[in-house]
Amino acid sequence: MKLIRQTGRVFLLGMVCMFLGTTAHAQRISSISGVELGDLCRKESKREACGSYLAGVMDGAAWSQSFGSLVGSRPATAFCLPAGIKGAQVRALMVGWLAGHEAVASQPAGRAVYQALHDNYACPTGMAGMYVEQHAEAQSISSLSGRALVSMCTHENGLLACDGYLAGTMDSEVWARNYSTVEGVHMPVAFCVPKEVRGSQLRALVVGWYAGHDDALNEPAGRGIYRALRANYPCSSTIQSIIPLQSGGRR
Repeated sequence: MKLIRQTGRVFLLGMVCMFLGTTAHAQRISSISGVELGDLCRKESKREACGSYLAGVMDGAAWSQSFGSLVGSRPATAFCLPAGIKGAQVRALMVGWLAGHEAVASQPAGRAVYQALHDNYACPTGMAGMYVEQHAEAQSISSLSGRALVSMCTHENGLLACDGYLAGTMDSEVWARNYSTVEGVHMPVAFCVPKEVRGSQLRALVVGWYAGHDDALNEPAGRGIYRALRANYPCSSTIQSIIPLQSGGRR
């Protein structure tokens, strides 16, 4: 039993390192590739990790738009998911799309997710101009609350889901600037997490931030992550002076 427990911890550590691994410029992105994401999404025992990452990417896309509207750097809208779409539908879509796009599948998972969702859920003409903070719900966001996120991040059996969601949200801020490449001047503006920051540090930071922001516990988790990371890892000194994000729950 002890050996099984130790083996499980080794596997969990490996998955955590996969989600929270490398960097794009000053901002870290997870080291998981599209191929590896597809593997996670196909295997029943790993679907929670897949679903958490995808939810983080989708939520990050909505909050990246909201933050960008405040600083005049709103990225082009890559995709617009219908409000009623289910996580299982997105997961199945990714498995099928990755199987038919081997070249992209070998690249970072965030790029593959953005491209797949853009191909299947392109925004109607004019939709990009609708994204202001009050309309973050125009983009489908998960029902995960700050309180539920804290619970995941503080229990061993929830760490993989926690890290997957955090990784997806952070990846999304990078890819939202240009979903085809992170090269050149396409830098994130909400936050820039250094590559040296470990996954355990990120979890502790988010949990600690919520401990001092009870008002955010019942709000969407993605919004809380943006607030926490922006406060602790701003990309420039000018970002620190921006007013706090207004509440952006569903109406």
